[in-house]
Parts: sequence; C-alpha cells; structure tokens
Amino acid sequence: KDGATDATLQRVIEGTLDAVVERFKPDAIVCQCGADGVAGDPHQAFNYTPSGLSAVVSRVVSYNRPTLLLGGGGYNHPNVARTWTKITADLLKVNVSDEEVPEHKHFTEYGPGFEMKIKPSNKRNENDSLYLDSVINSVNKNLDSMK
Repeated sequence: KDGATDATLQRVIEGTLDAVVERFKPDAIVCQCGADGVAGDPHQAFNYTPSGLSAVVSRVVSYNRPTLLLGGGGYNHPNVARTWTKITADLLKVNVSDEEVPEHKHFTEYGPGFEMKIKPSNKRNENDSLYLDSVINSVNKNLDSMK
C-alpha cells in the first residue's frame, strides 16, 4: 500500500526472504534494484530511502550465492543515482559522505540541497501491522503450498 517506509519493507523482507531462499534453494540470485519507490519519485507511492533499499540488497547478498544486481526503475534521476551509489558503496564497504554531491555535468539537478542523503517525505504509511502480517502470512502460506 502507499507510503511504505524502510521499516515496512524491512519487516516484509525479514518475514519472507529466508523462506523464499529455503524453498527455492537458488544457485544464484538476480536482484533488480529499482529506485521508483524512493521518496521523491514522481510516482510518489512509497517512501523508501537509499539506506533502506541498500539494507535489503545487503540481506540478499548475505545468502552467499552468486548475485547479479541490476539497475531498474526510478523517474527522479538524481535519486536513482543516489540510491545506486549507496547500494554500491555499502556492498564495497566504501564510505560515501551524505553531505554533498560531487560537482559534475548534471550537478544542478541535485538541488536544492545538493546532498547525497534522501529524507523520507511526510507521506502517510498506509501499511498497518495487521496488513503487513497478512502479506507475510500470504507469502509464507503460498510457499508452504508449493512443497
């Protein structure tokens, strides 16, 4: 539902991903790193931050399977770049300052703050605990029915 936050995404991932990996036992993982759920995207459905998405990607990589990371959606191009930079830096254990975007050809598109960090908006999170529990239970029930 609209307004999902980093905590919302983390809760669903924590409640489902282990079971998905256990059920399918993949030899490799393909992870599409779309940024259209990041706060500031013109579609304005979700309220994720690069840090929240990076935490999910780190969780996927923690399964120690060969992993292919793919770029993906996002219609606020500076925020897409911020997100992919955060994911890449975290995986490589490189510290990238949240303070400012280095000057480059498209620098003016990063205004007005010209910083790397993306702050969540004030969008209301429509995902209450009962709804999230139902999503997690539905995924796990479907996985169980595949055995």
